[in-house]
Formats: sequence, C-alpha cells, structure tokens
Amino acid sequence: MITGVHHFSFSVQDIDRTLDFYTKVLGVKLQSRARNKYDTLGTALFGTKWGLNQEHADLELAVVNIGGTRVEFIEYKDPANQPYHMNPSIAGSAHLCFKVDDIEGTRKKLEEAGVEFHGPIQSFLEEGKIEWKWCYFRDPDGIILELVEQKQAWD
Repeated sequence: MITGVHHFSFSVQDIDRTLDFYTKVLGVKLQSRARNKYDTLGTALFGTKWGLNQEHADLELAVVNIGGTRVEFIEYKDPANQPYHMNPSIAGSAHLCFKVDDIEGTRKKLEEAGVEFHGPIQSFLEEGKIEWKWCYFRDPDGIILELVEQKQAWD
C-alpha cells in the first residue's frame, strides 16, 4: 500500500544554474548532491519498452528540502539531457507549488530578484469555502512554479 510521497523529481539542463536559482533566489536548502554513473542505471531509469534502450546512465543529482518535502533535480550527462518542451498541456508535464503566507510580499521580492511572472495574482474559491491566491512563474529551465496563499476555511 502507498503510504505517502517520498519525493518529486525534475530533469534540468544545468544543475549549477538550477541550484543557484533555488537556493539563492527562492531560499531553499540544499540537502545533498551526488553523481550516479553505472552500467545498469539506464535500465532501471528508462525500462526497456519505451524506446530508450540504454543500459548505462550517467547523471548528477541534487536534492533540496522545501518545507520538509524532498525535491530532486537531475542533470543527465549520458544520455544527454534535452530541453524542456515548455508546454504544460503535454501529458506528463508538471509544476511545483510553494505555500506562502504573504503572496504579494513574496512576489515582490522575487520580482526584485529578476523573476518574471506569467500574469497577475489570481483568486480561486475551492468548494465555496477555501480561497486560494495564486500566480505562476518559471525556473531557469522553464519548469512552471506556483505561489499559493491559502486562506482558512470560512465558518
């Protein structure tokens, strides 16, 4: 039985650039960094029936801790990494959402650091009881990131 989520993972083009953004701009903590390279890693990662028949693999992996959640970033060396397609409507695309207490203040600080947002802060009313304020931006690889400020449920 599944008991929870262990981590999330994103492939990136340049792990140093990614870590600079997440640690220096967003202020998350680097937990670990390693290089994985061995003959059977490709089979374990890619399987054999999806057209990626490569037994070996070489990758650099960094783990950050975001509020107790483990997020892994992987830069593939072999096979060579490919750029993100940038289209969130393609199946398998993902985004990472950060909880914040003050969305306006957080957004202002990120904008001052050079982050560009997709548009203004939006509002969403979930089941008529819980209001979310949210907005999207992207990391250096184009991975969509979201800020959410969620107000307490109304009585």
